[in-house]
Amino acid sequence: MLSLLVLCLITYSYTESYLLRCDFETPCTNFTTDQNWGLTDGFHPRPIDHDHTLNNKSGHYLFYSPISEARFQLAEIKTTDWLTAPTDRAICFQMWYYTPRLSLPFSIQLVQGDDELLTRVIASIPGKDPSVNDWTQINLLLPAEKIKIYVRLNVSVGPLAFDDFTVDYCDKPRPSPPDTLLACDFESYCTDKFISLPEYIYQWSVIEADDAVKQQRQAPPIDYTFGNGSGHYVWLKNSTYIQPGNVAYLATRSSLNLTSNQTYCLNFQYYGYARNWYKTNLKIYSMI
Repeated sequence: MLSLLVLCLITYSYTESYLLRCDFETPCTNFTTDQNWGLTDGFHPRPIDHDHTLNNKSGHYLFYSPISEARFQLAEIKTTDWLTAPTDRAICFQMWYYTPRLSLPFSIQLVQGDDELLTRVIASIPGKDPSVNDWTQINLLLPAEKIKIYVRLNVSVGPLAFDDFTVDYCDKPRPSPPDTLLACDFESYCTDKFISLPEYIYQWSVIEADDAVKQQRQAPPIDYTFGNGSGHYVWLKNSTYIQPGNVAYLATRSSLNLTSNQTYCLNFQYYGYARNWYKTNLKIYSMI
């Protein structure tokens, strides 16, 4: 009997996995650019004749192409969605840049808040690293907070190129968890930390989701904490006495001690279910 030994070579495609990534070889969805950036390759250098990903002329990268020569025009690249970094592992933002100019400053910033107005600069890059004549790496540890990452510059001319934006786990010390000054999910242990100011017609109260639906069928049938009908939330019962111009204030019972050398965010979930012909206005105030 003739035995035949067949050797098979099986090749598996390998794709690195990242939390967020843009290498500009495929459509980039994790990061968003404004109109001041273009896409090119090494055959059309702007200003370098190879990318970082493939390290050849066919690879692609971003280049700075300001739409206006006005001074102090802001150009930016940002993460498309909010990033919530965990507290049990370190996460880093990494990117590569190239410029032949020693002075071409840009910065990496973290933005917080729904209005995206709370900004922290975590790195300021002056320009070319004199010791490197190729792509230069930036690698930054991210805090364990809900953030967006922005790359910003306000110079009117280049040349400047970016490639390989990634957010992923990294071998750095775990960031400290954010300090929490006040937390309440409106279950039993914390309801005394808030008060509905009594001088106003509308009054906030804590209610179980199942009970709320029995009293007001448009009320949310589940709470946010547990995602079921047995959870509680604070609400305004608006089925009988809602009137234009009336207000209600939900306030902390005691003051919060905020320091000037730290930044703070207020986070909460809300659900609006007023009648269609009324407009609901939700405003946040601080009393000093």
